[in-house]
Formats: sequence, C-alpha cells, structure tokens
Amino acid sequence: MSGYENGFACEAGAQDFTATAHRYGKGRRTVTVKGTCQCRTPGFELKLVPASPPLVPDELHLDLVEVAPGGTVAQVITPTDVEDEFEVGDEVERVLIVNRNITVLVKEG
Repeated sequence: MSGYENGFACEAGAQDFTATAHRYGKGRRTVTVKGTCQCRTPGFELKLVPASPPLVPDELHLDLVEVAPGGTVAQVITPTDVEDEFEVGDEVERVLIVNRNITVLVKEG
C-alpha cells in the first residue's frame, strides 16, 4: 500500500484536530486530543503517543502512530478517529504532533 506524499497512509492536518483541557481536583489538568484522519483503507488504528520532550515548556509533544489493518482490504478513503488524554501542567498551551508538523491550540473545557 502506498502512502500519501509524506509517507503515511493516513492524511491529517491541523484543521482535523482539537485539544481540550480539563481541570480536576487537587490541581490535576489533562488535555484530550481528538482528530479524524483520512486513511487509504478501512481498518486502520490510530494512536497518539508521547514524542520527544518539548524544547519549550508550554507544548505537549505527540506522534500520530498508524497501525495498518491485516489481510486484504478495499482501497477506499476512510475517515478514522483518534482520541487520547494526557496529563499536563498548567503551562501547556498547545499540542504539537511532531511527526506530522501539526500544531493545535489547547482550549479550556
């Protein structure tokens, strides 16, 4: 299966993601990052995982990981959702999906 020009099988841009901060008891703060990517076939599993530590403290660095489906699948562009939650400090204002060069501003929820 060939990927998009960037070498990935699922296409995504900043407009496809949101990042919402939530505050819990004892000062705990998390950011929920949600997105929808356009994958070359159905059956892809997408994950957001921590990436390299940020060079600036107000960013959460993540990578978008694609897990390809097994077996034979139809070659149909398929919207595929991804959602993960990360514990962050008060200073985090944006999420950088490093391997896609996508920046998303954090909104308070």
